[in-house]
Amino acid sequence: MKITWLYYLFGGFIGFVCGLMICLLFLFVEQSGQPVLSSLPQKFGVFGEYLLMLYDVLPLFGLVLGVVLVRKMFQNRFDEEDNKSNTP
Repeated sequence: MKITWLYYLFGGFIGFVCGLMICLLFLFVEQSGQPVLSSLPQKFGVFGEYLLMLYDVLPLFGLVLGVVLVRKMFQNRFDEEDNKSNTP
């Protein structure tokens, strides 16, 4: 197994956990009595419904963003590893 997959796995995990924590923060604020999420459709209509759908997939966005950031941050290291593996 190439070490790059370990980097991607770690970045995805961290991104997923961060997205999940943001979702939990919004949920706790909602349960404390401040209607942040439930008032979105009333204030913004269809756009508010769309924002609620985006809230539901926030951990998945975090996962994808974590993988993209790992790819962007370690681009040189990945290229060097590919060059070493292709050279006989």
